Amino acid sequence: MFDVIIVGARCAGATTAMLLALRGHRVLFVDRSKFPSDIPHGFFIHRGGPARLHRWGLLDRILATGCPAVDTILWDLTGFPLIGRGVAIDGVAFGCGPRRKVLDQILIEAAVEAGAEFRPQFIMEDVLTEHDRVTGVRGRQTSGSFSVTERARLVIGADGRNSKLARIVGAASYETVPPLACWYFTFWSGKFERC
Repeated sequence: MFDVIIVGARCAGATTAMLLALRGHRVLFVDRSKFPSDIPHGFFIHRGGPARLHRWGLLDRILATGCPAVDTILWDLTGFPLIGRGVAIDGVAFGCGPRRKVLDQILIEAAVEAGAEFRPQFIMEDVLTEHDRVTGVRGRQTSGSFSVTERARLVIGADGRNSKLARIVGAASYETVPPLACWYFTFWSGKFERC
């Protein structure tokens, strides 16, 4: 019996697992993916993200992978460039852009170090319920043929916008907005100079 089961082990699930385990809760977090693995979105961490990573002792691990701290911003508004240099709060640069396979792996390792149990390549097949509460999950390893059942006082869905857990329990969608903009990311080696 776990205190908490988290379905999804990328940045939301692994971070939640770490924080709950640090507070003494018995945590199991699962994900259908094999790690480390890349996904094609969510590369840039900014606003309060770097400060939180620093507070948790994880920012240095991310920067040690070769991911540079970003402390310069350039906004070019139709030929009128605005440049901010040395943008940092309490010595922490405003952003960094690790590849997701790097970020997710560091967060998973931190959650396991905090005491959470991790099961990669675990396919959640169904949930267990008592009255109107979800009390566990049933699933199997991708290489396995038999299902296992795990129970918890609380089950958290962190398995993304197409959440299987949300679909199974019939969670309502609210405040949904169609995509209105698109961001493009690229990775550069060496120093980038403005043309």
